[in-house]
Amino acid sequence: MTHKTISNYTLTVTAGPSRDVSSHVAVPVNTEKPLHFDTDLISTNLFVRIQNYRGTDTTLPSTSPYFSTPPHSTSKDKYSISFSPIIFKDSSVNGDDLVLGNDFDKPISQNLPPGFSVAWRVARWVIDPGLDGDPWAEKPWLEGRVLGSVNVIDVGNRVCENSGGGVEEGGVDVLEEGLYKSKLKSEGFDTTEEEEIPKDGPARMKFFVQQEKRKKFVFEKGEKYWMDFYNPYLDFNEFALNLPGVSIHILQYWDGQPLRYVLKNRVDQTVYLVVQFTLTPKEDVNDEEEEDDEEDDEEDDVFEDAQEDEKAISQSVKNPVQTSQDDID
Repeated sequence: MTHKTISNYTLTVTAGPSRDVSSHVAVPVNTEKPLHFDTDLISTNLFVRIQNYRGTDTTLPSTSPYFSTPPHSTSKDKYSISFSPIIFKDSSVNGDDLVLGNDFDKPISQNLPPGFSVAWRVARWVIDPGLDGDPWAEKPWLEGRVLGSVNVIDVGNRVCENSGGGVEEGGVDVLEEGLYKSKLKSEGFDTTEEEEIPKDGPARMKFFVQQEKRKKFVFEKGEKYWMDFYNPYLDFNEFALNLPGVSIHILQYWDGQPLRYVLKNRVDQTVYLVVQFTLTPKEDVNDEEEEDDEEDDEEDDVFEDAQEDEKAISQSVKNPVQTSQDDID
């Protein structure tokens, strides 16, 4: 098999109000210049940051001060999608209905690499217990409830807002957790105490794994919500997925479909915003070039390791979604 090499491609990031790429515009990756969207449904400032970014637009920075700022420098995060802020203009959205996730137009089951099944299980057990989806469907999808999947959520006005001030030149506005300032709806008439949302981001994510908690929260129409979704697991520079115990280089099995993140209402399927990542072949590079033997051997070892990891992790992670799935259903 002829191998593809990531150096033969650049990455293009676009965003728009629908999946239709004709509605998209280019995202100024790794800059502190927000891409503003104002539709009938939402108003938001979008920021996308990618560590070691090899962009199709070579004028964009390869990194951002964001990645050298705590906590991202400590956790070695690889990318970030931030809505800073987002305002729902048309109607409020129940906390159990707002999701952020990936979907595809065509099946990917025939192209899933060795080790993917264990990666899927690890992701649902270790990374995001609220992750749901069907990668083997005709139109594959993976999504998580925003309340339990997005790393940082704040609400209301902030001291440092990205729309024109507060960030020093060359600096970056790193969001901090603040959703605890919101209140949950009470479902009982004789409730005397309102349940409080945890102040810590990871604790809030764990708190909202429970469906009954999510249903008590509402993203209010007209309110400002600040969201930052990030992780160290997906490396766009190498087009690789690095989960605990599993490392998969995706490019060899990539079928050409873009990776898109869709913010939507899972009940009525209303799409609020789509951020799309597309690999673009370099015009001056022949994709049929053979890689050197050393690189081939390295990637072969990765896939062999993934298959071995699947056996090992399957023994240590039994019924990985049984506990959390009860909360989700």
